Amino acid sequence: MTSPNVTANRKSKLKPWGLGSLMVTVLVLCLGPVLMVAGTLQINADEELVRTGEQVPGTITEFHDRSKASARRMKVEFQTADGAARYEWVAVDFEQHPLVGEEVKVVYRESDPGQATVLGFESDGVFFRGVGTVLTCIFGGIGIFLVICYLLGVRKDRQKLDEQRNEGRHGG
Repeated sequence: MTSPNVTANRKSKLKPWGLGSLMVTVLVLCLGPVLMVAGTLQINADEELVRTGEQVPGTITEFHDRSKASARRMKVEFQTADGAARYEWVAVDFEQHPLVGEEVKVVYRESDPGQATVLGFESDGVFFRGVGTVLTCIFGGIGIFLVICYLLGVRKDRQKLDEQRNEGRHGG
């Protein structure tokens, strides 16, 4: 005979909205690491380009000095070996103050001049890796906190169940 407090073969079913919430949670938790990986891959690609690409002079044609870090960019014009004019937008750090008309060194891939970077200025991957790191810390911290809360709740539930069992054995 079983106690009225015990349910037999109770299966937990995830409601459709619960499944959606779970999927959103997983996506949010994965966003930070995905951005970190994408940023690191971009940084590595730019470092490889600097080692193997063609180096040419370039001229700063525009500079957008904004207070928002992701909007501080400059446009650099350079010419490829075949004489074609190309442009590259580059992120600018807050400590850097480039001037329009200033000369810089540009490195581009000869087989694909659309892949270019400007020496002395950061890769776009730095921004993505930074955002990914912050998101991972925030959402990972929240996730760890929620897991700990859940485990503490399970522990309390077990303690209550054990107390109820003990009371039932000893006659109350």
